[in-house]
Amino acid sequence: MARVTVEDCVRYYPNRFEMIVLASKRARQVLNGLPLLLDDEGHKPAVQALREMGEGHVSWELLFDMDEQEKLRLQGAAEEEIE
Repeated sequence: MARVTVEDCVRYYPNRFEMIVLASKRARQVLNGLPLLLDDEGHKPAVQALREMGEGHVSWELLFDMDEQEKLRLQGAAEEEIE
């Protein structure tokens, strides 16, 4: 998919407000280094998030799970650093 349009995302996320909030949360995750769900072609985080959404890979549950895994990883790293 070369371009991402709203129509690509609306079929998976009919509420446009929710779609924007979801895209911004996913873009922040990409910016913070969480794993990409599609191959990176050098896109900016917002475009990468929309590409993932246009393919139907992003959901609230997935984002919350990824956040939780990242918290656990950071806590483990902090505990190892203390020891």
